[in-house]
Amino acid sequence: MAFSPKKTPVSNGCATSATGPDIFETAANGLNRVLFPISRYLCYAGAVITLLMALGMIVDLISRFILNRPLPGMIEYQTFMLVIMGFFSLAYTMVKDGHVSVDILMARFHPDLLAFLKSIFSIWGMFIFLVMSWQSTLRAMDALASNKAADITRIPYYPLYLIVAVGTLMIALVLFSHLLTHLSGLYRSFKSKTPLVFTAILIVAFGIMLSAQVLNLFSIELGKTTAGIIYMAVLLAVLVLGFPVAFSMAFTGLIGLLYLTDGEVVINIVRMNTFDSVAHYYFCVIPFFLLMGFLVLKAGIGTRLYRAGSRIFGRLPGGLAIGTVFGCGGFAAICGESVASAATMGSVSLPEMKRYNYDDSLATGSVAAGGTLGILIPPSIGFIVYGLVTEESIARLFMAGIIPGIILTLGFAVTIYIQCKLNPQLGPKAEKAGFIDVISSVRDVWQVVLLFTMVIGGIYSGLVTPTEAGGIGAFGALVIALFTPGFNKTKLFEALLQATQMTAMIITILIGVSLLGYFVTMTDIPMLFATYIQGLDVSRYVILVLILLLYLFMGMLMNIIPMMMLTLPILFPTVTALGFDPIWFGVIMVIMMEMGQITPPIGINVFVIHGVAKDMNVPMSTIFKGIVPFIIVEVLVILLLTVFPDIVLFLPGAMDVLPAIE
Repeated sequence: MAFSPKKTPVSNGCATSATGPDIFETAANGLNRVLFPISRYLCYAGAVITLLMALGMIVDLISRFILNRPLPGMIEYQTFMLVIMGFFSLAYTMVKDGHVSVDILMARFHPDLLAFLKSIFSIWGMFIFLVMSWQSTLRAMDALASNKAADITRIPYYPLYLIVAVGTLMIALVLFSHLLTHLSGLYRSFKSKTPLVFTAILIVAFGIMLSAQVLNLFSIELGKTTAGIIYMAVLLAVLVLGFPVAFSMAFTGLIGLLYLTDGEVVINIVRMNTFDSVAHYYFCVIPFFLLMGFLVLKAGIGTRLYRAGSRIFGRLPGGLAIGTVFGCGGFAAICGESVASAATMGSVSLPEMKRYNYDDSLATGSVAAGGTLGILIPPSIGFIVYGLVTEESIARLFMAGIIPGIILTLGFAVTIYIQCKLNPQLGPKAEKAGFIDVISSVRDVWQVVLLFTMVIGGIYSGLVTPTEAGGIGAFGALVIALFTPGFNKTKLFEALLQATQMTAMIITILIGVSLLGYFVTMTDIPMLFATYIQGLDVSRYVILVLILLLYLFMGMLMNIIPMMMLTLPILFPTVTALGFDPIWFGVIMVIMMEMGQITPPIGINVFVIHGVAKDMNVPMSTIFKGIVPFIIVEVLVILLLTVFPDIVLFLPGAMDVLPAIE
């Protein structure tokens, strides 16, 4: 995840030493005693704002549909609350290690090398956010002097810009605290050689930050495309070394722009980008669906879905695994997040399958594969991000994922049935559930069916936009949770905090990808790449396969959200230029990323299931063995959808014309 220090924590969050604290550790401890409580309470305020956003959306819909009096300025209110919530939560998300990174290599590094790299990353992060804070403060002063205010609500802009300035300053200070902690570790390790180590850190950090000036100093002139390729290589390098994805994109975009244009232009881009890249009404869909997912997660809906599936299918060969897959599909329909689906259903189903002597590979493989349905069956955060980046209709993407999601779920279930029919020892039959038990378990999930119908039905009918449907879903999930035994204030607040922190993580990526987008656009790389690809004397399906293989590989390494934001600005124009339908491609791409999350040798869902099944002592190789049949099913489904694209496009094509991304 993020590059926060990994030393043994004490009450103030920093490391201790038997020899007593050094000057760096003392400074970090003092800073943390101030920073951590402030960042925590700001995030708490952001969590409350998240709930108020959902409630405000419901009030607006009631006022519009029942009283025929829509609330004036609701779009502005929602947008401004999103900005406040997001920037209030940035620092605490950093404290809680919530900014995603590619940490595959980091685990293999020597602690001293890791501290060296993290010191450099901390300097870069401070540089990014201090520039943003400085420019947001100046923008607030300009807005105050010019009396700039919102068009409808007349809310002045300068307090919002100041909140952005405070939020980015807070995360810069958290990064400074991390820098001090890393320097403390290096100081203890190298003793007399510490000055050399610190000098090396400064040379590397500032050498790359000031790369444009260094190149000019040596009279090295690069074409804009060449510069683009070099800086994109820098981006990939820092990503692989563990610099958080959002920070990597922002940093590369910033130093790349400094090379391609003058400093004043770059400063103006940063000034406008920090607020403007977040302040969009349709981004409110992100916290709404995240809150919906975390509420149903904390309410234990996954347990009820698994119980229903296992009672209905339990007497079939492999019935508990089949019930797990259908439970994952049902949970995906209201959660929309792959890792959460896998972790939740795994914790419920694996002990039960172990009790009936299910083969470990089948049990863990079915949970890992079923969990991937969370990013295909709507409402999916993957489709939301895809729609936001490509400006395609999120509503159409949601509709496009329904039939493929059903086909994939059925394909997984049939695969389990065939395996267990051929070898009954893989998945013995469970006890037969009585008719009353089956009816009772189905009755227990009627709220889930109602919630899914309200959200997706509202979108499909055109009565509400995806953003409004997200508000309905969040409020509906809250009502279901409040009437669920065992749900309490603590779980409610946990759901709010998790949704808020994940939203802050995505907001940071939005800022980073926007800065990187300015740079990539200036290099003309997307246009040149699309032109080159179109000029190749090969079938467009060959190119499609290569692009999908890239997503398969990246899906093994990265979270789907930053992966989409990083690649789509470059690859999406190529895909559309080749004549592929953008809605169809969105579904195919999501399935490929599903495969990446369960494909050896990495597959993030496999690691999740391995952690959930730690009491079963299941080797990673056993889980990967169980996943192979499900990967084959996903390949077959992709072939089916490629040969018959109307399977994907039928439901979106039946909808009325909808505005993009709303």
